[in-house]
Amino acid sequence: MVGLFVDGWFPSEENPVMIIPLFTMAWSLFTLVCPILLIISGKYTEVVPWFLLASILLLGFALFSTMSQRRVLILHRGVHISGLLMSSALILAFIESVSAWVPLVIGWIQFGITYHIANRTSAGFGVQFRHQWNPKTPLEISPIQKNQWHLLNTRASNGLMAISRKKGRIGVMYCTFEEDGCWLHLDVFSKEFFDLNGILIEEE
Repeated sequence: MVGLFVDGWFPSEENPVMIIPLFTMAWSLFTLVCPILLIISGKYTEVVPWFLLASILLLGFALFSTMSQRRVLILHRGVHISGLLMSSALILAFIESVSAWVPLVIGWIQFGITYHIANRTSAGFGVQFRHQWNPKTPLEISPIQKNQWHLLNTRASNGLMAISRKKGRIGVMYCTFEEDGCWLHLDVFSKEFFDLNGILIEEE
């Protein structure tokens, strides 16, 4: 997706640093492969749940590290599904009546989802822009895009101020307070074209 540059909006200077997510995902591969070998060989199967636990924790940390790069990912469906998968795998891994293959398959599914999200994040998927903002000015969305955004907080805040959920697109707005003043951030995760023009009342 290409963001349309307009006066007042500047590309975000934040670039994703994916060293930690990639490193932890690489280690999670080791902890996902070892249980397969142990189950096939039939030896030391009692440690399989602990390998699965390590895998889930590593993938969870990789996902959390990825989310910290893009605040919009808190709305990503893959993140929500991954959370459910982690909980299910952790429970099933230590239930003796459940085949070890079940949580193992869940672990591989979680790996695929985490990789998909991390890959798009590292590629700079979507657009990230920022706008100089007066913290005393309430946030107002223009009528042009008002039906696409849900206001959570009109006051300048580091928390989520507005969110957008549209088919194939999610977005968030939030403020950061820096030495050079307050900045309103717009983070959109989508492959579709996103037009910044006239999104705020202030710009009209």
